[in-house]
Amino acid sequence: MGSSWDEIKRLAADFQKVQLTSTLQKLSERNCVEIVQLLIKKQLVSVVFTNDGKEYITPDHLEREILDELYVNGGRVNLVEIAKTLNVDLSRINDIAEKISTDDSQIHFMLGQLINEDYIFSIAQEINEKLQQAGEINVSDLTVQFDLPSDFIQRDVMEKNLGKVIKGRQDQSNQRIFFTQAYITRCKCKIRGALAALTRPTNVSYLIQQINVPEKLFHSIVDEINPAGSVTSKQSNALYIPHIYAKMQSDWVISFFKQNGFLEYDAISKLGISDPKGFIKKMFPNEEMTFLERCAVGSKIIDLTLLSALNECQMTKSYVDLATILPSNLSEEDIEELFQTILSTKNIPNNFVYLETTAFSKTYLQELVSPCNDIAIANAKSSIDAGIFQKYLAEKQIAANKNLDNDADVDGKSDKRDERRKKASSGKAGGGAQGRETKTKSTKKHQRGGKNNRDEDSEEEMDVRSSKKTVRTLELMKRGDIEKVIRKKLEDESLDHLSNKIADLYVGDLNKLALAEAQKLFEATPQNNRRQTHASLQEKINTLLSDIRLYEKGIKTLPDSLQQSLLKYLLKSLGNDICNELTIYVAGECNLQLKNADNLNVDQRNKIAQECDAEYKTALLELNKAVNKNLDDFLEAVETALKACSMIVKKVDKKKDRSLILEHKHKLCQQLHETADHALTLHLVVLIVFTTLTGNIIHASGKFVSQIYTYLLMQEKVGDQIVSLTKYHDAVLKLLQATENSEEYKELTNELNGLQKDVKDFAINFEKPGLTKAD
Repeated sequence: MGSSWDEIKRLAADFQKVQLTSTLQKLSERNCVEIVQLLIKKQLVSVVFTNDGKEYITPDHLEREILDELYVNGGRVNLVEIAKTLNVDLSRINDIAEKISTDDSQIHFMLGQLINEDYIFSIAQEINEKLQQAGEINVSDLTVQFDLPSDFIQRDVMEKNLGKVIKGRQDQSNQRIFFTQAYITRCKCKIRGALAALTRPTNVSYLIQQINVPEKLFHSIVDEINPAGSVTSKQSNALYIPHIYAKMQSDWVISFFKQNGFLEYDAISKLGISDPKGFIKKMFPNEEMTFLERCAVGSKIIDLTLLSALNECQMTKSYVDLATILPSNLSEEDIEELFQTILSTKNIPNNFVYLETTAFSKTYLQELVSPCNDIAIANAKSSIDAGIFQKYLAEKQIAANKNLDNDADVDGKSDKRDERRKKASSGKAGGGAQGRETKTKSTKKHQRGGKNNRDEDSEEEMDVRSSKKTVRTLELMKRGDIEKVIRKKLEDESLDHLSNKIADLYVGDLNKLALAEAQKLFEATPQNNRRQTHASLQEKINTLLSDIRLYEKGIKTLPDSLQQSLLKYLLKSLGNDICNELTIYVAGECNLQLKNADNLNVDQRNKIAQECDAEYKTALLELNKAVNKNLDDFLEAVETALKACSMIVKKVDKKKDRSLILEHKHKLCQQLHETADHALTLHLVVLIVFTTLTGNIIHASGKFVSQIYTYLLMQEKVGDQIVSLTKYHDAVLKLLQATENSEEYKELTNELNGLQKDVKDFAINFEKPGLTKAD
């Protein structure tokens, strides 16, 4: 132990001797550089080069230098300035600055600058001084002044030091605005004084401009000061309305209404009220007001004045001048609108006629005009005696026939024009083009001579339009005749100025009365009765022929074995009807007396034909024979018989076939809905389903129902839809074979009663598969 201590002493003495000994050899600058590079290479030391490369500095020392610069610059320094001062690369300075801000929470690194808490404290004091002077400060303004991010100033400067260094408070509606309590108190005083001085509605924007208070602050403070008024809204165009002004408006409106019983919208608008109707409803919530276009009328005028006057007018069958009982401020338009409104809202029978503020009872006017009825009847008789009415009917018939001919001509001409255009566009083959087909251009006739010339098509159309003129209605009763009758009585009532308007009201009805009377007198003539019978019979037979054609089309969709039977039945039913109608007509023309003319057989018709004139005899005999032949022979015989009777067969219009079929189906459905008989129900259901499935109608008696039903079952398009009808069909057949009042008959009847509704619904709602209702 002792030897060790001696050894230590000896080594210490040697070390001291070495220290005190001066260096005999010195390292050159190059050697020092190489030594430092070797140390850096072996990562024994970490250094930072200066920009000129002549000096080294350790990162720790560089960090101390940066902190010193931050302190020297007052707590805020730009890294670019530090790089220039320390002669170190900016990237190195930036890395060290980030490390400093990470290690020390009191130092902030942003926008290439270092900022410590001392600087933040100093600008907080500066902001506080500015806030105390201005009373209000905005973070946006501070951002420009201090060149710092607004979020940083608001979060780390304002909100962090609020209530400590910065004496004020933050606006809740706008977090970026700060103000002092003294500023709020000053603004309240300004607003209170300005509002207290107002006596009429004032725009808030103008008020804010005068007192120099922020708009948002105004709306947040105005409710706190309890002003003697109200602000309409928080928008820029809001108005401040003092209570004294609103009270003045209300007092004027209430006073005027109590005195007059009505209110004019224009008068209320002049008070500064933008919504007069809404204001009236608000002021008089319990009053039953009638709102017209220009004014609002209270229940006092309506119930006590207008309604009582109208009731008295109706009871006494007289008239009342509404302008004499209503306020003079109401115009004629207001009175008329009020009258019409009362009739519609009060459920008063419309037994009045309103003319220029005067309400007439209809009974009063009818009694006033009643003497004109005799004049109308007399004029009708004189028009018949003079032939005026007959001439009017003839002109009317000629115009109607001409319109029909023009329609046919237009159709024909349009068809020809279409054909010409089609030929012109398609071209024709000819030898001039070596047998090849060529296209020719359609040439248009150029117009010359000004706008009065038109091309061929337009001229034709103008001719057709000019020819389609309706005959003016015959005036058998004129307004002057009515005025002469009623003027004397109206003069006694000082209402003669209304005689022309009353005459206008009744001239149409009186003229219709005269025309109707003339028509009755005209129809009463024997010659006219014969003409009407001729026209009605021609129309009836043409209708039957149209039905036969449609029924024939439907029959041809059935199997051949069934067609012949149905065609025979068609001739026996509708064919016999045509023969009977023509036979009865010819008998009347030949002045023959008939007995039991409702249902004639072939022998009876032949006997009548033998007694008729020669011009009818042959046609009727041939028609009776054709009933037992085929349908074509019968139709030819019908046409011959019609010609003999001076009648024509109308041209077939296939465009109407669909509407006729739909109408026939509708009648079947209506008959199905009304019937309760099961056999008839089955018959109608089969006919309806057949019409829906084939799009055709068929005329068949009850004995053909099973055969038609079998045909429907064989159709693939029907599918399983008709299976529900099978049970009802079988039950009906059994019911027809069962004995009435038997147990089987009663059971079948009960079963059919239960099935009848479903079968009817099936037929009415049945649709052809694959088609929609629109199709």
